[in-house]
Amino acid sequence: MKINNFKNYICNNISFNKQKKYYHIGNYCLEKIPDNINSETIKKVSLPLKLLLRYFSPIRIKEMAQINLYAANKVKSYFDSLYGINDYTLIAIGRSVASIAECAKALGADVKIIPLSGLRNGLPKKILNTNIYKKYLDSIGINKNSLNGKRKHILIDYTYSGNSLDAAKSFLEQNCLTFNDKQFECFPINSLLKDEFYNNGWDLLFSLNRFKLYSMVGKLNMNNLKNVYTQANANTAEEYKSPAARYIRKIFLFHVFDKLNSNKFVYVKPDKELKMLNKHYLSQKAMSARLKFSIKRLNNSFESVSCDKF
Repeated sequence: MKINNFKNYICNNISFNKQKKYYHIGNYCLEKIPDNINSETIKKVSLPLKLLLRYFSPIRIKEMAQINLYAANKVKSYFDSLYGINDYTLIAIGRSVASIAECAKALGADVKIIPLSGLRNGLPKKILNTNIYKKYLDSIGINKNSLNGKRKHILIDYTYSGNSLDAAKSFLEQNCLTFNDKQFECFPINSLLKDEFYNNGWDLLFSLNRFKLYSMVGKLNMNNLKNVYTQANANTAEEYKSPAARYIRKIFLFHVFDKLNSNKFVYVKPDKELKMLNKHYLSQKAMSARLKFSIKRLNNSFESVSCDKF
């Protein structure tokens, strides 16, 4: 059956409501794509399947795929200019920036994505199972040998105050790698994407965990380090036990690599996602998040003016 005829049949079939139509056709196509999605596997997908997925995928997921690629390209370009092309290692902390980091890896950057959450209030006094976490780090190439050279190792995360990055740095250096200070550079994703955060609504996307939906790692609190191997993989993480969660991530990855293969990293405003958030039951929380960032932005402006005077 020709693709146009099939598409018209599905669109005009009254037995499909919008949500069922997206899910049914998306699932039909995704079942024919290997679970290990990358640039090469997407290149091998037949054109009719690609057209169906491009047409029937929810616009919000397509927007977020393009936004992640755009952000990853911008972050990678910044560090390429700072340290040399791919002459550094990005270590993404937790779920907030995991999808952006995964896209940066697809663009050729050396990237490690580690599960580590709940660091906003600093480290707990007692941390158990650090030996298990240390073995995990060693298994992905974060150890004394890899860190002894001149290569820069950069920790990135989404932060409100910077506490989570400082805590992650202290944890890795003191509890896992027993290193002295200055082994890692810390960069909040907020500072790398300032315009997007303060002018285009990305503060809301991060505050309400929209990027976390596509993370390749699960949540791992400091009191649960023994589960690091489970939570470090989207195939085993608790967050991906439901078919719907696996479906969302897989369709997201399809669009990431589909755009990557076409070399499209243009900025797309997340209109559908922001519209949904503003209408959602979390709208009050969304307004609170906007207010906090507005205050922070004003404070930054005042500090800048004060500095200019001197």
